[in-house]
Amino acid sequence: MITTKLYLDTRSQSGAERPAPLKLSIHLHKQTAYIFTGYKILPKEWEQKTMLAKDKNTNLSVSRFKFRVDSILADWQSSRKLDGLNASTVKRLLEIELSPDTTGGIRFLEHLEVFGSTRPKKRTREIYAATVDRIRAFDRGAELLTFDDITYGWLDRFDGFLAQTSPKKNARNIHFRNIRAAFNDARKKKYTQCYPFLEYQVHPEPTAKKDLLLDQIRSLFNAKVKPWQEKYLDFFKMSFMLIGMNTEDMIHVKEICGGRIEYIRAKTGKPYSIKVEPECLELINKYRGQTYLLNVLDTYSRTCHWTSKVNNELKEICRENSLPSVSINWARHSWSTLAINELDIPKDTVSRSMGHGSKSVTDIYIHFDRAKIDRANRQVLDLVLYDRRTADVYELIRQLNEKVEKLA
Repeated sequence: MITTKLYLDTRSQSGAERPAPLKLSIHLHKQTAYIFTGYKILPKEWEQKTMLAKDKNTNLSVSRFKFRVDSILADWQSSRKLDGLNASTVKRLLEIELSPDTTGGIRFLEHLEVFGSTRPKKRTREIYAATVDRIRAFDRGAELLTFDDITYGWLDRFDGFLAQTSPKKNARNIHFRNIRAAFNDARKKKYTQCYPFLEYQVHPEPTAKKDLLLDQIRSLFNAKVKPWQEKYLDFFKMSFMLIGMNTEDMIHVKEICGGRIEYIRAKTGKPYSIKVEPECLELINKYRGQTYLLNVLDTYSRTCHWTSKVNNELKEICRENSLPSVSINWARHSWSTLAINELDIPKDTVSRSMGHGSKSVTDIYIHFDRAKIDRANRQVLDLVLYDRRTADVYELIRQLNEKVEKLA
């Protein structure tokens, strides 16, 4: 719940009777921020008990200001725009909303910070906050930067600064994509016409393959681990058996419905369904949670902490078993590579298994797609767990038809 209250800020008074700024305090989640109403009055003209100015004209103007702010906040609250925001960010958004004629004076970093804090996903907001922090560390005058100051040269120097602690180009690109997105938003809102990304291109570097060979993934599945490492390896196995389901989605699943996990992918926001095979169900039952299907959030408050712990332990397990260093994401890459290279499963089926369905009209035939995906996953698990290559029934029918034609 967000509330507002008028407040006469006399903190800067040093004994002499001078006009003090009349502000509106914004209270949200036990945090407070203050926005200037545009009026200053003497302390003796302020009635502390009633929180009103003694001058009626001042009261009328300030009341109108408060009413406008309260109306804006009510609209934002009903549309859930305030979800995940703190009081300081709400104050900045209000300043922009209340002063549309002065948008040309909005500073670059201020807009980047506000834009990032309004992203719908918590992890995305955190990444934008990291970008803001890196800019402040790079440029001492960051708070005064205008959009005009963000030139090709500035971006190039910023990249050099980031490279000191982040040698991988793709890791640095995250910050530049955030800056570019903020620029795109600022241009739409007519805050600026500048756009340095016409010259400064953000190109990703090709990433190394993140898949294990068939013998390697079998070795990992059967690796001897220390007692406390067992759950981390089991988590990797579950991810693999669920067609590379990522950590965010796995630990937020609440139940199995009709032998399937039905969920909305955190990355794409699209609905998805995976059949839970018996081997995977055995592991799930081993780690049942109180509120969610798995017990990760019973002890961990944030997904990123758990993911980091799993990845660190997986690397240690791989080091002890002379295997390539892997992360949880390797389960997804390995599944798709084995499906194509070892079992000749069509790329279209593998793509749909990964949740990369096309945008064609045929996407509506969801039950048909599920059957093919279920069969593909079963084939991959049979290959890895039992060294059994299950022949595709459609391939057998095709071969049988060829023989019939020859006989005919």
